[in-house]
Amino acid sequence: MNGTLTVFSPAKVNLHLAIGAKRADGYHDACSVMQALTLHDTVTVRHEQGERGERLHVDVSCATHGGVAALDITPEDNIAYKALFALLTPFGERLAGHRFSVHIDKSIPHAAGLGGGSSNAAAVLLAACRMLDLDPLSEEVLAVAAGIGADVPFFLHGGCVQMGGRGDVFERTLEPMKGSVVLVRPDAGVSTAAAYRAFDESPQPISASDAARLESAQAACDVAFFNNLAAASEAVLPELAEVRAWLSAQPGVARDEATDEPRVLLSGSGSATFCVCDSMNDAYAIVSAAKQRGWWARSCSFSPAGARIVEGRMPGMARTNVGAVHKSW
Repeated sequence: MNGTLTVFSPAKVNLHLAIGAKRADGYHDACSVMQALTLHDTVTVRHEQGERGERLHVDVSCATHGGVAALDITPEDNIAYKALFALLTPFGERLAGHRFSVHIDKSIPHAAGLGGGSSNAAAVLLAACRMLDLDPLSEEVLAVAAGIGADVPFFLHGGCVQMGGRGDVFERTLEPMKGSVVLVRPDAGVSTAAAYRAFDESPQPISASDAARLESAQAACDVAFFNNLAAASEAVLPELAEVRAWLSAQPGVARDEATDEPRVLLSGSGSATFCVCDSMNDAYAIVSAAKQRGWWARSCSFSPAGARIVEGRMPGMARTNVGAVHKSW
C-alpha cells in the first residue's frame, strides 16, 4: 500500500547480560534480558509503489532532539537504510519498484547501549511488513532482523524478553518491569569492539546464584541485575565507574529486595548507566543533579511495548511522547 506510517521506536536496557565464550563465528554467546523503555525515537516511513522493473529506492534523514549529538554517518550507513535492503534477500520480488522515505526523530543517544539504532531498524522493518502485508514475527523477517544486529529481533517482540544465542534468539517473555528509570551518560561513548577485547582479556563468569535466580524468574522484577561486560567497559572508559558509584549513592534509588543492593547497572557495553527509582519525583531529582555534573540524563519509565505502529496519527502532526507513562526530561 502507498501511504505513511509513524512508528514508536523505544530504547532498551539490559537487566541481565551474561557474556559467554567467544564462538567460531567471532561472536560471543550471550544470555540477555532486555526491557523496553518509554524513551523513544519516532520513525516516519513513507512508501510508494513504483514500476516493477525499478530497483528498491530508500532515502533516510535524521534529526536529533534533547541534547542528543547528531549522527555523523551517511544515510547509506544508517542501520534503518540497511534494514530495508536486507529484506531483498527473502522478499526481493515483493520489493521490486518500491520507494521508501524514512525520517528519524532521535531522542535516544547513540553509542550508549540503549539500542537506538537497532530499534530504528526494527521500526522500519515493522512499517515495511505492514505495507507489504508480511508477518514481522515470521522466521524470514526475524532472520533478517538478526542479520542486521543482535538486538534488532528484541524490538520486534518488545516488553521484557530473554534472548539467547548471541543475544538474538528469542527464548521467553517475562512480565515487564514497572516504575521510573533514570539514564545517565557521560559525553564519551564506548566502542563495543574495545569492550569485548577487554572482556576477552579478563572474562567475568556468572555466579551460580545469579544464574539460578534468572532461571527461576517469571517477572523482570525478579531478575538479579547483572552485567559481566561492565568491568570491561569501565576499563575502556573509567568515567563509567564514577557514574555507577554516584548513582548508587543517590537517595531514592530502589534496592534489590533479595540483596539490598542499589538497582543500578550499565546497559550493554554502555556508555549509559541506568537506575530504578522509588518514585517519579526521585527520578526528576536525580536527573537534575546529574545534569549539574555535566552528564546527559533523562527520566522515563519501563514500557511493555517494543517497536509499534502509532495508529491514528496523521502525518505532519507534532511529535509527542507516545507511550510515556509520565513526563520525560
